[in-house]
Amino acid sequence: MITIENNTITIHCEKVSHDDKLEVEYAVERLLHSGATVINLDLSKTIYLPSTLMGFLMWKKQELQKQGKDIKIIAISPSLRKVFEDMRLIDFFDIQK
Repeated sequence: MITIENNTITIHCEKVSHDDKLEVEYAVERLLHSGATVINLDLSKTIYLPSTLMGFLMWKKQELQKQGKDIKIIAISPSLRKVFEDMRLIDFFDIQK
């Protein structure tokens, strides 16, 4: 399950499913169409993201940066942080400690 508050998408499940991935994609597009230039993603409750969602986030971040927009991960669980560190994506997503 996900929620949207202002420009922040929060994923409330530990393990993201294919349906959750589609919800995140839809939420990103909805925020962009409403005029958002920065989309925040809260992954503080999430311990697993499917590779398809990781790929979408990486692709979308690159596309948005070309337009002067961005997707930022503003909170991340410790176990998911480890995955991002192992994949060397901490700097790509500019995830703060």
